[in-house]
Amino acid sequence: MTGTVAAGGATPASMNSIEAMRALTARAGLDDADCEGDGAPMTLVALGRVLGRLRNRHVELRAATDIAGVSQRLVFGAGVRTLTAPNHRSGMPSCFTDQSPVAHTPDFRVLNLPGGYLCHVPDGPVVVTAAGDTVVGDYSSRFAGLVHFHDVDLRQMLADAQHVNGAVVVIADDVRPLNFCHWIVDWLPRLAFLGERAQRDDTYVAVPTLNAQYQWDTLRLCGFPPARVIQLGRLQAVRARQLLVPSDLSAIPHPGHKAAPWLLNYVRATLGYGAFLAGLNGPQRRGKLYVSRDDAAGRRVVNEDALKAVLVRAGYQTIVTSHVTAAEQIAAFATASHIVAPHGAGLANVVFANPATTLIEIFPATYGTAAFYVLAAGVGVGYASYIAHDVVAGSRTQLDDIVLDVDDFLARCGTLL
Repeated sequence: MTGTVAAGGATPASMNSIEAMRALTARAGLDDADCEGDGAPMTLVALGRVLGRLRNRHVELRAATDIAGVSQRLVFGAGVRTLTAPNHRSGMPSCFTDQSPVAHTPDFRVLNLPGGYLCHVPDGPVVVTAAGDTVVGDYSSRFAGLVHFHDVDLRQMLADAQHVNGAVVVIADDVRPLNFCHWIVDWLPRLAFLGERAQRDDTYVAVPTLNAQYQWDTLRLCGFPPARVIQLGRLQAVRARQLLVPSDLSAIPHPGHKAAPWLLNYVRATLGYGAFLAGLNGPQRRGKLYVSRDDAAGRRVVNEDALKAVLVRAGYQTIVTSHVTAAEQIAAFATASHIVAPHGAGLANVVFANPATTLIEIFPATYGTAAFYVLAAGVGVGYASYIAHDVVAGSRTQLDDIVLDVDDFLARCGTLL
């Protein structure tokens, strides 16, 4: 167990959710339990049977259907979408399956909780009823059950909560630390159901403390200036006249609700159109784009100069997404005819690309996700993958760098450049 045991045997609030889960399962002898995936809620139930409630014994976790005075509304229905098959140029990356071209999207519902609280405990959203004694388990973090084990006084958090005389929309989930991709395609689209209500002075959005300018810029494009953005620090809470909570905070259908058309249309209509307006005085011609990761902690192309030399001859320009504004990123992808990039969060911008665009995504052999294929295919972009087998180990496989065989890359992908 990491850390020290807090008062009453509860885990210290300084632990993050996964650290606390691991410490508790070790104490309870549940060494094979799921501490961070979809099974975390059931693990917390098992911990309760073994350890009992160590904190906040007055609080119950219940499903929304079992709580009086709350309502749920279906906003976007479930669907199954067949995507254009990917074009694997050097074999199928391990993150793909034969079923990858089929995208399943779940229902998207919104909970309306009058006088409800949103608590940041400790790394995810915990939704509490107006009475302060019930956590809405199916609309909270999958770690919400930690209120019975973390050394946190929920009554005091609620007493100290900021009060808002309006509607507060929750968009935060369990993905921490947050990156550009999750922000653009998972968090912001939770505002889509608002429509014109996003422009009203009595409608607010609740987020953890923001640490990047692109977050403020994109919230503004979605209709939320800084005055209507409520930042919650760790162990802080807000109470709203009307708390509005999306149904996908604990089970995140990444990426982009699995290419749900409503989500892609929303992102393109808000962020894409806003970036278009911001760039009207700039060049609008289509070009070829190489997305570099030379600013990243890992998954860089070690011999990038050799790759860039080849791409420059083919008419490519290089962009480092952290060096430009969100609007400039969006505009660059929206006007690109061809995109070449190592796997990375900046590829979330492919949702703004033209259907005539071609994307080649370069994977290290040791890591990847099919997220950007799903997004690219969702908006009609032609997608190809290339696997680099020569990697330089990072601190974990997610950060392994790439040594690209440029000649092999050209032989396999040259016709797509």
